Amino acid sequence: MCEFKVYLEESGQRKEITKNIVKAKLKEGKVVLMGSAGNIMKIDADKILVVDTLMQELILGKD
Repeated sequence: MCEFKVYLEESGQRKEITKNIVKAKLKEGKVVLMGSAGNIMKIDADKILVVDTLMQELILGKD
């Protein structure tokens, strides 16, 4: 299974916020992430910038 490390990019800075994420969706102005164990996390980000399966990275953005 492909699991992602998730980064939040803001003002040119990129910070790792979580890992082992298997699902992501935009909902009501937030990104909802689901981990491999089924845990749910809501991130205050308004867009998905990059999904890279080769590097196993998901990069989120915030205006």
